[in-house]
Amino acid sequence: MIRKFSPTYSLAACLLTASTTAHAETRPCITPEENEAVVAYVMPDLIGALKTRCGPSLARGAFLTTRSAALQRKLEPQSDRAWPRARNAAQRFAGTSLPVEGRFEGVAKAALAPAAALAIAQGFDAEQCRIADRLLAELAPLPPENLAGVMALFLEVGIAENADVPFRVCDAAAR
Repeated sequence: MIRKFSPTYSLAACLLTASTTAHAETRPCITPEENEAVVAYVMPDLIGALKTRCGPSLARGAFLTTRSAALQRKLEPQSDRAWPRARNAAQRFAGTSLPVEGRFEGVAKAALAPAAALAIAQGFDAEQCRIADRLLAELAPLPPENLAGVMALFLEVGIAENADVPFRVCDAAAR
């Protein structure tokens, strides 16, 4: 099951990475709006997974260990609203029809973000945890839409030339 959803796992992992490759244009495109929807959908679960992963390595009073639950609650409604567009984008860049519609939609919606978030957070080392904690502390006061927009821009920049990510963010004309 993890293998089937691995393209989604890669999504937010690129927030802190950027490598180059000549093969970037062979990957399918998602729109900036779809990118933002995927980020908005995954963010609450990613914050929780980062708290679990990073908490032991962070300083006392760090954002993730003291205030992340409030940010998760703030982002949940937007995550729910983002699901339909995030689902469609994930299906397209996975290159297959994921079983996320009909009677399986509730299960997929409840399982996909936590699984992706856990896989992403497991890749964070102590330094990346420190940076993520600081970044989330700075962005937490933003309205949910703006926070997702900023994180989506970071992701878009980070994946532009990263062949490990199964998609690119392209405007509608480039698709």
